[in-house]
Amino acid sequence: MSNSALALESDFQENVVVNAKRQEVFIKENRVIFYDNVVVTQGTILIHADKLTVLSSGGKGTEVMIATGNVATFYQELDDGKKINAESNEIRYELGRKRLTLSKNARLRQADSEVKGDKIIYQIDKQEMIAESGKNESDRVITIFTPEDTKTK
Repeated sequence: MSNSALALESDFQENVVVNAKRQEVFIKENRVIFYDNVVVTQGTILIHADKLTVLSSGGKGTEVMIATGNVATFYQELDDGKKINAESNEIRYELGRKRLTLSKNARLRQADSEVKGDKIIYQIDKQEMIAESGKNESDRVITIFTPEDTKTK
């Protein structure tokens, strides 16, 4: 995975907008749940999920968003124009820490590289990643590096 590009810092200064067909609010628990074709935007960040739970116990800007679905997806543009695409059955986005945790069938693509595993922890602002395999001995972390296209040389 390339460390040469940083996430768009301006993304983290933008409002987080959640669009869904239905929501439930639990004020005493500082919890909101959004259902059905949920779309989250924050600058170039785009998250799609079947369900989104937002936990807000630490104050403004420290919310934790847990996106779940058959496949929940995450997208962001980097400063150099490259794109990050991620997907898993659960995406935990910690706004204050600028961190994603992808769980179950996790996949992260950046430029021409792809990482697959049971769990991927991705520090968005630093472009740092940890990938872990599942509990079975046969489970492995898989990284695919795509070579340069020799035809364009």
